[in-house]
Order: sequence, then C-alpha cells, then structure tokens
Amino acid sequence: MFSGSIVALVTPFKNGDVDFEALERLIEFQISAGTDAVLVCGSTGEGLLLSDIEREKIIINSIKISDKRVPIIVGCSSCWTEDAIKLAKQAENLGADGILLIAPHYVKPTQEGVIQHFKTVHDKTNIPVIMYNNPGRCAVDMTIDTIVEISKLSRVVALKDSNTNLSRVNFIKKKASGLKLLSGDDPSFPGYLAHGGDGCISVTANIEPALVKELLNAWHSHEIGKMQNIANKLAPISEAMFIEPNPIPVKYVLSQRGFIKNELRLPLTPATKTQFLDKLVTGERHAV
Repeated sequence: MFSGSIVALVTPFKNGDVDFEALERLIEFQISAGTDAVLVCGSTGEGLLLSDIEREKIIINSIKISDKRVPIIVGCSSCWTEDAIKLAKQAENLGADGILLIAPHYVKPTQEGVIQHFKTVHDKTNIPVIMYNNPGRCAVDMTIDTIVEISKLSRVVALKDSNTNLSRVNFIKKKASGLKLLSGDDPSFPGYLAHGGDGCISVTANIEPALVKELLNAWHSHEIGKMQNIANKLAPISEAMFIEPNPIPVKYVLSQRGFIKNELRLPLTPATKTQFLDKLVTGERHAV
C-alpha cells in the first residue's frame, strides 16, 4: 500500500476556492495511469495554506473519488505537535489510509525532539504513518539513527526522504529492513531505486504519471536499458518542476494542459519562467 509510484497531488483552486471538479479529473487521471497511491494536502498540495474545513472536504472527496481503487494518504504537517495530532486524527476519522508526517519545520528541534514529535503523534492516533524528511523545507535533517529509531514504532510504515545523499538509502535499509523507502526528490529517483528504494512520492507524477510508473516497472523487471531511456525522458521534466518553488511550475503545466486553473495561494505566486515550462505543455486536455 505504501510503496510504488505515489503522486503528491496539487490542490486545484478556482476563484479562490478548492475546485472539486478539477480534483476529480486529477485523481481519475492518476488512477488511469497506474499510480499506486495519492497524497493530498501535502506541500505540493499547498497543505499549509488550507483551512481545516477545506482539508476535510478534500479528504472526503478524494476518498469518495478513489472508491478504494488507490489508497489516499493525507499530509499532516505542522511545527506544533498538538496541531499535527489534530490533523492526523482528522485524516483518521475521515477514513484516510495513511498520513505523511514531516519533521517539524521552522522551530529547529533537536533529533530527540523530532523523535518525540513522531512518537507522540503515533501514540495518540491509530493510522499508518509515513515519516517525511525534507531538510530544505524544515531546517532540520533527520539522521539515519533518528529514522531507524522512529521506524521502531508499530505503525510507521515508510519514509519519504528528500535528502539527496543516496548512500543513506543503503544504510537505512540495512538498519530498518521493514521500512518502505520512498524518494522525495524526483531528479534523483532512478538512483534512489538503484540504492535500494521502494518507490517515490512524486511531483513529476502530476503531469507524467504513466512514465513514472513505467520507470518503476522497468526497474522491478530488470529492464535496465528501458529504465535508463525513461529516466532520460523524465530528467528534464523533473528538473523543470523545481525551476521555481514547488508547486508553482507543476500548476502552470497542469493549467496549460487544461486540467486546472493556474491559481495558487499567497505567498505563492504564478510561474514567471514559463519559457522553460511551455515545452512540457503536451498531453491530454480537459475542460476547466
């Protein structure tokens, strides 16, 4: 349930509100492309810019649209442990399949503080937890020892790691063999698999879900040449997804493809480097 190709889905807006018709288009597009699970309300989904009521509606609608065809995972990121518990309980009570819990951002906790954050949320809920290490957003990098210690909690099932030091994968896999390891950095995803990874939680999968899934399948079937060819196709796309802060580029491409309106919430602003993104504007179109 918590490995393979998982999309970090954008949250579509229309005239300032969540666009639930576009949300359905996006989820159906992902399911038809073979995506293994959908993450909503993550950083790509502008989760920190959503109200509790909006989050509730997004979770409810996503579960309804999926209709058990793919798991729905909910981002529950907060720098305050009690708030993270509240978000996790909301996801659990609404029937989500799991949560993505990031290390607390901005407050710069110690490694022990990170461990206690995860332990407290875990112990006060009853839902599978994917831990998320993203030093670029959090100003704290979870060490291998911290990850291994948190992995001992009974419902911690996976790690999304945006640390680009791929040698970590080998050491984590050796010390926490039951933990599913997911790439959180699209450009290095092929290398992550080669070091022992189990999948990804991907921004690029918003626009090229079939290619991301094909790359994963090629790796598992030991078709290394095919995997390399797909990786070569995905490399410039993945780089373009971070030419400006995520989710600015991916929302622009999805809007140009006709899936969503190009709306973000302040302080995020629309893409300016569109000359680098327009070459990606191909593929299936839908009316918005």
